[in-house]
Amino acid sequence: MESRAAHPLLRALDLLALWHRRGSTRAALRELPPERLRDIGLTEMDAAREAARPFWKG
Repeated sequence: MESRAAHPLLRALDLLALWHRRGSTRAALRELPPERLRDIGLTEMDAAREAARPFWKG
């Protein structure tokens, strides 16, 4: 049996899932209040910069 990475369709699905997670995470980051950002060690500028990144950029 070949690994999941050897199948182009499964690799594409994995990539789509990764992009979706990134988009969702960045959208959630946009919604966090400053005190929550501080709790996770981010400044508002850090969060804004990360949230503005395109979903396809790691």
